[in-house]
Amino acid sequence: MDELLRGVVQFLHVFTGVLWLGGGLYTILVQTPALMAAPPQARGPVMGQIIPRQVNYLLRLGEITIATGVLNVFTSGRARLLEDLFGSRWAMAIAVGAVLAIVLLGIGHAILKPSAMRLLDLGPKAAAGDAAAGAQAGAIVARLRKVGYAQIALGVLIIAAMVTARLS
Repeated sequence: MDELLRGVVQFLHVFTGVLWLGGGLYTILVQTPALMAAPPQARGPVMGQIIPRQVNYLLRLGEITIATGVLNVFTSGRARLLEDLFGSRWAMAIAVGAVLAIVLLGIGHAILKPSAMRLLDLGPKAAAGDAAAGAQAGAIVARLRKVGYAQIALGVLIIAAMVTARLS
């Protein structure tokens, strides 16, 4: 039974982590450029439907990934190794990965969600010809792009930490 629980928890952790990081990667590299290439009249209604769902989806995936990661530490039988973070490569990798995942989720809650919701508020004003709203929306999109690339880098580091832990 313990092995079954461990397998289920590990599967859920890896699966939600892939969806979380992959969803962010898709958003930055595929979806956002495609939306920005669309005419403003078409972009607004689509973004109004996609952004709230996508932001909430990605944030929930991050939360589930972190929660199942914590459960995974305990079901693996290796939790005691975290008492001495520098005592094993596994403990260091798990600690680094966990901290980076929490930072990544924090960026989502503190920067991405508010910025995306502000962009939705500005969209109709910018589409109506409000130059200030258009400029502000452009600045938010540029900021979101930079933050998105930083998130990709964090995601790569998290994956490297988890692979290190798995091979330790």
